[in-house]
Amino acid sequence: MSTLTEVPIPNFGFDVHNVSKNGNPGSDGESGISGQDGSNGRNGGRGGAGKDGSAGEPGQSGTDSRHALIRLNGTVENLNMQLKICKTSHDLSEQSFGIDRNLTHSLHDVNYDFKLANSKEIILLQAVGGHGGDGGVGGNGGNGGSGGNGDRGCDGKDGSKSYNQGASGKRGGSGGPGGNGGCGGNGGNGGSGGDGGNAGAGGHVWVLSADPRLLMLIELDCRAGVKGKGGHGGKGGSYGVGGRGGDGGKGGKGGRGGPGGPGGSDGADGADGADGADGAAGKRGSYGYAGGDGPTGKDGDAASDGLIQYAVVNIDGNVIEKGSDKYHASVLGYTITDENNDEIYEPNSDFFITNVKWTNKGAMSLPSGSILSFPSTKYISNDIKNVSVLTDARINQIFLDSHQFRCHLNAVSNVSINQPYIQPVKIASEINLLNRLFTCSQVSTTLTCQYPIQITNIQIPTFLGPNERAIITISFANISTRPYGTCSDSAGSIEFIFYAHSLIKVLPATTEYLYQIMPNGQGRYKINEKLSPKSTKTIYFEFSLGADASHQLYESLFWNIDLLLRNTLIEKRTDSIRVVPEFNPNIKTDVLLVTNSQTNRLEYLAYQKLFQLFKYSSQMWDIERYGSVYHPQIQWLHTAKHMNSSENAGFICIGTCLPNDFDFALFDYNNLQFIDNKQKIKCEVSDHLWSGFVCRQPDAKKLNVMANELRTNYEKQEDHKFLYQVVYDDTTDARFQDCMTVVY
Repeated sequence: MSTLTEVPIPNFGFDVHNVSKNGNPGSDGESGISGQDGSNGRNGGRGGAGKDGSAGEPGQSGTDSRHALIRLNGTVENLNMQLKICKTSHDLSEQSFGIDRNLTHSLHDVNYDFKLANSKEIILLQAVGGHGGDGGVGGNGGNGGSGGNGDRGCDGKDGSKSYNQGASGKRGGSGGPGGNGGCGGNGGNGGSGGDGGNAGAGGHVWVLSADPRLLMLIELDCRAGVKGKGGHGGKGGSYGVGGRGGDGGKGGKGGRGGPGGPGGSDGADGADGADGADGAAGKRGSYGYAGGDGPTGKDGDAASDGLIQYAVVNIDGNVIEKGSDKYHASVLGYTITDENNDEIYEPNSDFFITNVKWTNKGAMSLPSGSILSFPSTKYISNDIKNVSVLTDARINQIFLDSHQFRCHLNAVSNVSINQPYIQPVKIASEINLLNRLFTCSQVSTTLTCQYPIQITNIQIPTFLGPNERAIITISFANISTRPYGTCSDSAGSIEFIFYAHSLIKVLPATTEYLYQIMPNGQGRYKINEKLSPKSTKTIYFEFSLGADASHQLYESLFWNIDLLLRNTLIEKRTDSIRVVPEFNPNIKTDVLLVTNSQTNRLEYLAYQKLFQLFKYSSQMWDIERYGSVYHPQIQWLHTAKHMNSSENAGFICIGTCLPNDFDFALFDYNNLQFIDNKQKIKCEVSDHLWSGFVCRQPDAKKLNVMANELRTNYEKQEDHKFLYQVVYDDTTDARFQDCMTVVY
């Protein structure tokens, strides 16, 4: 199988964090002074206005980066870097890009030596403009002062007393009105946010080297800084609350009436005068206005990125080639082919990578000496010498590498159980120069590692009785594009081995089933025909369960199927068969045990021991083998001796049955049949719990009453007699030791 992988070429960059100083926030305005309270019924004073917040300070602008001229000399083992830092930039003509004749205003020169042979590190030179500082936040406006409260009104004068005989007193004077509350002061406005600082410009950097390979050891970052953001305006001050109105003055008391007149008898006294009315309460003062929020400051101005220029020079310092970027080797695609051309990538096999298409996506010529490889992974091994040394390449020149890469898929450490082996594996290309990776050269492909022959299905009984025969059916497929089996162009032999517990015997093959029995008793089926590409086939083994299996009832016996490809085990299937006895309808026993697929040998032996103690004969009816006990063809009805001779007869169901398994419990034992399924009355009522055999067991009389209460009620209502006593025991299983439930 050939897999073609093609990819686009992404860009890449660097990230730095140089931040200039942010502006300071503005100071908050002072709150207004509260108004003075009124006196003697006068109005309260107006609250003072809050002061405006001050403006936030502007952010400091980022500084422009310096400029630099870099010379690289030596080798990767001993790299020398000469760095000349300059304050101003210069034209990029060939003359000015010579030695340094125009860089006469250098600030200082620095010389560095690096030993980079034993690492993959690079030199990162940053000529990044400073980030503009963010503007300061404006100060918040001061809050308006509260208005003064109005004073209480003056009290009215008391009415004058009458001195005339029988005359009424004078009315009291009205109370004075309360003073009005003072108005609240206005809140101060928020201060303006400070403007953001301007971004600093990136620096101009020139890199010179006589050996173009050394440019692989350096990367440059000459981006402009980030402009500062304008500061947020301050919040306006809140309004002042109006003053509370004063209470009205209290009315004066009425005057006392005059004394009674003379006569044979005294006349009546005069009436007292009426009290004066209370004065009206003063009005609350109006609220002030809230101050407005301050405006947001302006963002700073953006700056331009710096300039990068690489140049290759001769020994005299003259420029041979220059560019705004280096060279970048990139892989465009490649073809993968499996070893035997069957479109399957098998474990422990080889595959080939050819036709690697690559190019130089940079701005300068790529020097010769780059290494193209496909490194080893967890699942794939590749010789470290299995590489291709690339030639030099002009800008955008495309090459098709002639080297064939031979890669090996590692062998599987453990055989796959009960499923085919399928494992996704990833292989990726790489191009390195001076042991430094070209990022765009990493192109990965995911392969599916698997075998061409896979088992698709196995059919085998889950139970079998002593001396019973059965057939195991094995279906398998050839998922490849080449034939397998026995033919002239076969890609490999196929063989199946069937082996199992000693009680399971492989029977001799017939003309229909073509297999061999090995001296160790195993069945061996070798595919002696052609298995065409993308096809399936089914084979069979016949076997029987030995007579001695009668001593292992309800035991699970293992079996295995091994699939061999080219005499190598590639897949294993394993499971078990339960030993389940056949039911004999021609004999009668004291007890009939109804078992299911969950019944194990431990439970079976526990009940057999119990029956031996009571000297009961028994046989089994397994639901997995024969279906539910109430299916249309009921064979066990006449086999239980006491089924219709004792009103206390019942069922014992071994295993972790669900409540619905007790639907058969309502049974007409006069007519020896179950009631119709639609009319069936479930009786899953747990009226009694046993904690185990004998322990706290009720006496027989009490048990009989409990066991037959529901049955007696039904017999009164219907012209039938029903048997619905069922005992369900799960105490022999260690996972279910709570109790034995008796369901009536």
